[in-house]
Amino acid sequence: LEEIISILNEVDLVLIMTVEPGFGGQKFMQPMMEKVKQLVVLRRELGLNFLIEVDGGINQKTIQICKKSGVDMAVAGSYVFNHKDAKKAIEGLK
Repeated sequence: LEEIISILNEVDLVLIMTVEPGFGGQKFMQPMMEKVKQLVVLRRELGLNFLIEVDGGINQKTIQICKKSGVDMAVAGSYVFNHKDAKKAIEGLK
């Protein structure tokens, strides 16, 4: 995060990867929530309005962890597309 602090006032969104980028279906990396929490504090302290998004390993369980950490948006690719009922999967995430 130290590398982006100086430009946070210029961005609309910060994406935190919660898996290793490259392929779908990976396990959620919960330690990334520390970065999210730090971004929440920075956003408040600096009076900024950027959104915090996570991508990777999102399902009904991990979305709750994200919400509690302060995430604004989440990408849930494999969970939705591999679910028997995509609409039901999306509703479960809401």
